[in-house]
Amino acid sequence: MFAMLLLNAPSLADGVINSLVYSGLGLVMALIAYKLIDLIIPGKISEQIGKENNVAMAIVVGSLILGICIIIAKVISA
Repeated sequence: MFAMLLLNAPSLADGVINSLVYSGLGLVMALIAYKLIDLIIPGKISEQIGKENNVAMAIVVGSLILGICIIIAKVISA
């Protein structure tokens, strides 16, 4: 029985490849979510945070992205 478990165990290379694929997928999905938030919120987010030093906007956008990333991580890990 123990030998069968060892034969079916995934290799380290499989784990690394899966981690890279899912990390890339998560980053792409987070970037898409950021772009959607940028379309919904009036004005350009980067200009409001960078040029106008709008701390409230940075907190709101950071919270939204963090929440979306938590959802993405939960979906990928399920």
